[in-house]
Amino acid sequence: MCAVNDGSLAEAVAAIRLSIPLSLLDRPGELRLLEVARRLPPVLARRPVGLELRLAGPARADLFVGVRPRAPDGRAVLAWARRANAPLLVSALEEWRSGIGWLAWNAEYLLLEFDAATDPHAPPCVYLAPKRAANDVPVEVSDNAFHTDPEGLVRALARLSGTPPDTTAAAELDRMLAALPLFAEIFAAGAMLSRASVGSPRIAVRRLRPEGIGTLLTALDRRRTAEVLVPLAQELGDLGARFILDLDIGPAGTGCVGLEVHAGRYWTEGSADGWAPVLDVLAQRGLAERGRASAAATLPMPRRPRRPAVGISHVKVAADAARRLPAKLYLGVDGAHEALAAHAGADRPHGAVGAQAEGAR
Repeated sequence: MCAVNDGSLAEAVAAIRLSIPLSLLDRPGELRLLEVARRLPPVLARRPVGLELRLAGPARADLFVGVRPRAPDGRAVLAWARRANAPLLVSALEEWRSGIGWLAWNAEYLLLEFDAATDPHAPPCVYLAPKRAANDVPVEVSDNAFHTDPEGLVRALARLSGTPPDTTAAAELDRMLAALPLFAEIFAAGAMLSRASVGSPRIAVRRLRPEGIGTLLTALDRRRTAEVLVPLAQELGDLGARFILDLDIGPAGTGCVGLEVHAGRYWTEGSADGWAPVLDVLAQRGLAERGRASAAATLPMPRRPRRPAVGISHVKVAADAARRLPAKLYLGVDGAHEALAAHAGADRPHGAVGAQAEGAR
């Protein structure tokens, strides 16, 4: 392990890494991840942390951290954004913390995604979660803040991106809302600051069934992408999987659509229930390497004294009109700082990672 500051987010990530097989995160991938984590406030280790791992291709990872701007971690992230010379994010966080303005009135919290796998120094992608979302009980008519003011959402994301608000994106968002199946709602909306598609809002819609995925994509003139994704969703739906759809809106988007596949219990329970069949299907379809799929199925761990909960949030398969791309695995860690206590004084070699993960169970 490379040296990191005592109690830092990087040290917590390094401790978590001891439970991840090398097939899913190799040494170069780990170093990139730690390079990002080392620059972030230590308090974020006490918030849920996410890792985006590849189920095929280079064994790299991206880092997700959750932030509540009006909580202490929001103050720490604001200070970090000032040091990182991110003026648009600084402006948004200052307004949010004041309690005045669109973000303060309509967004509950934000999620930052750092593209450590491609550029550890790139600005983060910023995802907003709506206020008044139907998180506990699905409702037919949602009071979701992003539904009630879609134009305001497009303007807020454009401001975060430093791009002009796109009237085409606003019109497409209106079409999306009109086509949403019963109980479906916007789960998150993102400004992809590190991507070429920075001018295109990314929208995540949850509570979709396979037929709803087809309906929504067809309404957005993406029928051929629906033909690529819906058969996979139907196969996984028969296993009890649930779905979220991620897509860019407006002309600056990538054209790819992400199918998030959720299975079993909520990830913070650290349960592996329901994941082995889903991962097996992905391996059978050539969307995941067989060894990585098997390794991923062993990762969930429930919370115990001096140990964080580790769970699979979801896997995602991206597709365009022609093909499906290899799947990615999204691992959630609740209480990352507790990994420090679990591995205090440990200096274990990477070759023992698999045995450690198994022994921890």
